Amino acid sequence: ADARDRREENQQILNMKEQMKRMKFGDEEEENADNHDHDNDSESDDEFDHLLDDEDDELMALRQARIAQLKQQQSQYAQHRSLGHGSLRTITQDEFLPECTGSSKYVCVHFFHDDFERCKIMDFHLKIIAQEHLEAKFLRLDAAKAPFFVSKLRIKTLPALFVFDNGKEVGQLTGFDGLAKNPKKPDEWQTGRLQEWISSMGAIEYERPNEEVLEEMKRMGVVMRGAVYSANDRERSGLVIDEY
Repeated sequence: ADARDRREENQQILNMKEQMKRMKFGDEEEENADNHDHDNDSESDDEFDHLLDDEDDELMALRQARIAQLKQQQSQYAQHRSLGHGSLRTITQDEFLPECTGSSKYVCVHFFHDDFERCKIMDFHLKIIAQEHLEAKFLRLDAAKAPFFVSKLRIKTLPALFVFDNGKEVGQLTGFDGLAKNPKKPDEWQTGRLQEWISSMGAIEYERPNEEVLEEMKRMGVVMRGAVYSANDRERSGLVIDEY
């Protein structure tokens, strides 16, 4: 794609050069009729070539800047991957502190229970977000197997989502608090709602399209949809911790 773009840009420059020749220097017969004018035309042509060379340098600088940016993004992607970013991983209680205080700046941890349907809903959305936002690490920890941290973090309700910044807790989401627009359907909400909350904690970069963008999308026939979890069976557990 980059090679094709360069060829198109070079062709545009050559076309522009030919057009300028015709506009500034007249046709070829008039140039041959007057040697003095021909010399002036050659000088002007050389000057125009110099301008094109300058423009080529600017285009080359833009390409090099873009290549450097892509290389930086690839390096950052590889670094995030090496730290375990890009997926929702299950950890044990013993792994909690090393994961939250390691090399990753932002870590999001979902305390779950296998028997809670709403924990499955939270997992559903977090898996999507983890794949899209490699700038943060996403983990899940079984609350039934992590009694120490459940007590330490005073977790009373599941699901519970925590955001840590360099090991320090900066945010806690209890259940689906504030995520559903329709209070009669608390389990039905779009992934973007959770993205907004996590973004407000500083862990990821996410911005909901403004009204102008939404209007343009509507004009183009583009409908904005977000993933919504759905399940037929909803079972509850007898665990002391309540399900939200």
